[in-house]
Amino acid sequence: MPRANRMLRILSCFDLTRPVLTPELLMAELGTSRASAYRDLAQLVQAGLVERVAERGYALGPRIVELDRQIRLMDPLLEAADSLLKKLADDSGGIVLLCRVHGHQVLCIHQARSRHASLDVSYERGRAMPLYRGATSKIILAHLPVAALKELWTRDKAALVKAGWPSSLAAFSQALAELRAQRYCISQGEVDTDALGLAVALHDGEKLLGSLSVVMPATAATALSRKNALTRLQSTAGRIEGRLEDARIKARTARKTDKP
Repeated sequence: MPRANRMLRILSCFDLTRPVLTPELLMAELGTSRASAYRDLAQLVQAGLVERVAERGYALGPRIVELDRQIRLMDPLLEAADSLLKKLADDSGGIVLLCRVHGHQVLCIHQARSRHASLDVSYERGRAMPLYRGATSKIILAHLPVAALKELWTRDKAALVKAGWPSSLAAFSQALAELRAQRYCISQGEVDTDALGLAVALHDGEKLLGSLSVVMPATAATALSRKNALTRLQSTAGRIEGRLEDARIKARTARKTDKP
C-alpha cells in the first residue's frame, strides 16, 4: 500500500469510540509493520495531524482544529449561505441544517436555530449520519449518480430495505426518480421521533453538494406552516446556488483575464 494511502487510513481510523489509537492497533488494522506504523505516525505528528498522548497512544492533533476554523470561516458553501440560514430559521420557526454528502454518509456542516426552536436534532455539525433515512439525507440520495446508486444497492440492499425503501432495484430507482422530480422531500420521525423534516438538494452547477433542510416539531406543524417553510426553504436554496454561480462566473472571468 502506498505510504500516503496508509497515512490517510490512519486518520480515518479515529472515531468517537476510538479517540486514542495505539501503534499496535494500527498495525493490526492496516496490516503494516511496526517500523512502518511508527514512521507514518511520526510524519503525522510532524504535520500536526496527530499528537502523542503519554502512555496511551495517539490522538488527532492541533492542525485539525486549524483546518476546522478555516472551514468555518472560508468554506465556499458556508460563505454562500452566510446569514441566509439564520433568517430561514427565524422565518420558519425551526432548525435549519446545511449538510454535505460525504462518501456514503451525510455530514452536517452548520446548524441554525430560530429563537423559539426547542427541538433537539441528531444532525449536529461534524456528525456523520446515514444516507437512507430522513428528508435531509433522502433528498441527497435521490440526486446521486446512477452508478453510485447501483453500487449502494449492491452493497447495502438489506440496510436500504430496512430503512423502508423498495426491495427491488427497479422500484428503488423509480422511487428516487419521483423524489428527484418532486424537488423536495418531507419526512416525519425517521431520525428523531418528534421531528418533521423538509429538505431540498443543493448543487454547485452540475455538482451535488448536499442538502438544505428545515426541521420542526411534528406535533406543532400545520399544513400552512409546512407550506410556508417549504416555500422559504426553496427560495433560500435558490439564493445559495445563485451565489455559488456568481462565484464560479467571477473565477472564470479572472482566469480569462490572467491569461497572456
